[in-house]
Amino acid sequence: MLKTLIKIRLQGILLRQTTSSKKKGNSVGKLILYGLLFAYIGVVFIGMFGMMFHALIEPLQMLGIEWFYFALMALFIIVICFIGSIFLTHHEIYEAKDNELLLSMPIKNSDVLLSRIFTILILNYVYEALIALPAFYVYITNVGMNVIEIIMFIGVFLTLPLFVLALSCFFSWILAHILVKIHRFKTMISVVLFVAIFGLYMYAVNSIQTYMAWLVANGKTIAQAIESTVFPLYHLSIALTDGNVISFVIYLLCAVLPFALVIYLLSVNFTKMATSKPKVKKAIYKAKPMKQNTIFKALVIREFKHFTSNAMVMLNGAMGIVLCIIVSVAVLFYQDEIHMIIQIPQIQEWITPVLCLIVISVSSLNMMSASSISLEGDRFWIIKTLPLTTKDILNSKLAVHALLCIPAGFILSLALIYVTQISIFESLLVLLVPVLFTLLIDCLGLILNLWKPKFDWINETVCVKQSMPVVLTMFISMGVAIVIAMVYGLWLINLMSVSMYMYSVIIVMVLLDIILYYMIHTWGVQQFDSI
Repeated sequence: MLKTLIKIRLQGILLRQTTSSKKKGNSVGKLILYGLLFAYIGVVFIGMFGMMFHALIEPLQMLGIEWFYFALMALFIIVICFIGSIFLTHHEIYEAKDNELLLSMPIKNSDVLLSRIFTILILNYVYEALIALPAFYVYITNVGMNVIEIIMFIGVFLTLPLFVLALSCFFSWILAHILVKIHRFKTMISVVLFVAIFGLYMYAVNSIQTYMAWLVANGKTIAQAIESTVFPLYHLSIALTDGNVISFVIYLLCAVLPFALVIYLLSVNFTKMATSKPKVKKAIYKAKPMKQNTIFKALVIREFKHFTSNAMVMLNGAMGIVLCIIVSVAVLFYQDEIHMIIQIPQIQEWITPVLCLIVISVSSLNMMSASSISLEGDRFWIIKTLPLTTKDILNSKLAVHALLCIPAGFILSLALIYVTQISIFESLLVLLVPVLFTLLIDCLGLILNLWKPKFDWINETVCVKQSMPVVLTMFISMGVAIVIAMVYGLWLINLMSVSMYMYSVIIVMVLLDIILYYMIHTWGVQQFDSI
């Protein structure tokens, strides 16, 4: 039974990633495309970690702390696997939709739990391979390993994810208890956690060169701290560098025992945790004056609640909002470096256009309107049967995109204006251009979604990840900034000033906004009614 459950879980994960329709299966071409995509990502990460380990091995040898190499490898594996699996662990164990169905069958609770744990463990092995394989290759080609050390390395590869999985299960257990207590803010908490992890990842990637130099300069001090405090990593490293069997056994106990303990505790309490429901306070009716909204306002509120009900839909459809906040903080944090750049005389006339392009580029990942029709799904007939005008429905979808995305662009624009201290007129341009761009992508996304709506999705996330309107909107919006810069740099740089070109681009954007908005209220209304 355990083997069957594991097979079903793996098939379910694969189908969620590759199947986007209730009717259509997986075509060979789509599977090949996904395979090439995953292979590309794997090659990129393996190459990145390979170069990093290659840069570390020689300095650590010179410092006489060769064992610290494997301690760093283990630290990277633990961090990457933990970040990559904590949300999946919470979903697979505590929020799986088939928990109650499986528990009602004559199946052991331990088999259900182990099947879920095994699928997460496979994902951790994939993450680990991206780091461990290049680390092993760099070490064995530069230093070398005997047979005993290679066998121990294989043992570390197989057991280290068990410790990470124990950590993920523990923190998922904490997260599950928090979400049960405050179920109302579940989506917001998920978004905040994802943004925090994404922000830390971006910071780490941008600071990797600095930290590598810091590691080399302070290698002995850090190694001594790990040796005295994080002794499992020290024994892991000694086992791999010296072939120390005792250290290997100590590491195995530290890796396997927490996993066994966590599995035991989860199996004992699995039924209670898997079937627990969030506590909802009983509503007590209180007589209050009735508040009546206009039809348009009610539609906007409906769209807003629908969009914010799914954390993955929010993150995939409005990643530009998140990036605007992150970049705004980064601009304020690095304002001294920005001041040094803008003092260069040759850059003075380019400041305003560059600032506009920065805000446009960061905002280009907002594609909410491109999936707003598709998100209606099999409920689309409901809104069509209500006594509402099609124009109000379409305007409400445009309004939600604009009301959420324009303020985020304003925040980034104000941060850039504050740091660069440009004139009032230039500041108005930096505020205006991103608004025009947001309205352009807003209308374009809705038109494309009206042209190719997707209602037969399995999961709402498909609408904001794999549908044609979203993909087209993403490439067009990301390409706008590139096209604007290339047209001027390749053909118009000798024909007009950069200021004149910027004013021309603004006029074109205004005209496109008017044309697309008019198109929504003519062709778009007819298309909506005919769907």
